[in-house]
Amino acid sequence: MTKQVRFAPENRLYSPKPFEKPLLVVGMAASQQSSTSSSSSATSQSSDKLKARSRAGSIPSPLIIPETPTRLHYLLAYLPFQHPAVFYDLSLHPSILERLHPATTLSESATDPPMASMIVTCPHLNWELHIAPSTGSMRPYISVADVFRALYSGLRKAVHPMEYEALPSYHALHVNQAYFTRCGFILDDYVRMEEQKKGVKRVDFLLGRNRFLGLSSRKGDSRVWELNVS
Repeated sequence: MTKQVRFAPENRLYSPKPFEKPLLVVGMAASQQSSTSSSSSATSQSSDKLKARSRAGSIPSPLIIPETPTRLHYLLAYLPFQHPAVFYDLSLHPSILERLHPATTLSESATDPPMASMIVTCPHLNWELHIAPSTGSMRPYISVADVFRALYSGLRKAVHPMEYEALPSYHALHVNQAYFTRCGFILDDYVRMEEQKKGVKRVDFLLGRNRFLGLSSRKGDSRVWELNVS
């Protein structure tokens, strides 16, 4: 049996991009005739007939062919009323996924049709996460593994002091709690202390909502996706 890549059903996640109806331009070539009262009358009658035909709907509307919506790999797709296909804590290195999913599956294209890049946003974050093929990859498209690696590395970046100081005091308290909770999960005392020295990271701005629920389309733009967490 031939193995096929699984993608999420499009009606759950996507809607075709809105299209502006193109203007219908009707042109008429005028013959080179002398300006006479009879020719003016004929032109006027022809114009009246054209308007009448247009009002009657006899002129067909231009054909609009919608673009094919982009579909996400089933491991990445957000399904609102279902459990995610992959259990992943965004604060942990994505190599743990290799224990649960074959390397061949993780190397499959993240989207259908394949894409060379994408942008991921999240309502809880002030930064965009840019996804691209891994360094040294021979693939011209982003894979499932590329998405998880880019999410992890993007969220591991340290928060600039100015970004932290701009937080309201109550929000900073929640970020601090997420930071200490994340570090507290590290069992090794030395490793935990080294991690604490690195300070607050972007993942702490999720306020402990580190569980990956999937990506969903944002405003019909196949280049921008929203990260859903819990």
